[in-house]
Amino acid sequence: MSITPCRRPAHFRALALLAPLLAAMLLGGCAGVPAPAPTQERDGFSPRRDDGMRATRQMPVDWAGLQREFEAALQGVPDTRIAHLPEGLRVCLPAADGFAGARADVRPPLAALLQRVAPVFQHHPWAAIRIVGHTDGIGSEMSNLNLSFQRADAVMEYLRKQGIALGRMNVDGRGEADPIADNADPAGRARNRRIEIFLNPR
Repeated sequence: MSITPCRRPAHFRALALLAPLLAAMLLGGCAGVPAPAPTQERDGFSPRRDDGMRATRQMPVDWAGLQREFEAALQGVPDTRIAHLPEGLRVCLPAADGFAGARADVRPPLAALLQRVAPVFQHHPWAAIRIVGHTDGIGSEMSNLNLSFQRADAVMEYLRKQGIALGRMNVDGRGEADPIADNADPAGRARNRRIEIFLNPR
């Protein structure tokens, strides 16, 4: 008795022949799809991972404009100086009458100046604020150094009460080390008693 082999229908045989050809076509098509291009900077935006992977805009600081804001806020006040430095801005406030002798309590003349500049600080929350105290040459060098720190700290506390975030500010004291006038002269000593505020990008 002879056994007749089972034959597949013709359409199955056709599919078996086409399968390798279809697979090659699919693989070739995938290989031809270009990989996504890396994200490019557009319109000044530089995507980066920062607080939830938000894209942030890196804007250059308009130091000249900021200087004009301080000049407008301090217009008419003698012995104030605003200077654009390579790394930021320096605002010099006279403090000859800003503190009582050998004391660190902010007096009304200095408080009035701080109230003038506080809105400028509030409008630019990106700026770090460094407050530096300076004294005249009367008294010992060490006591003047400590006093300058205390006065800078009192200014920081006053600005905090004006709504400036404490985390933006830090203090330093130079005592009598950086005079801008002659300490042998009363007028010179008055000029040396000052508060300098430096602004830099945070």
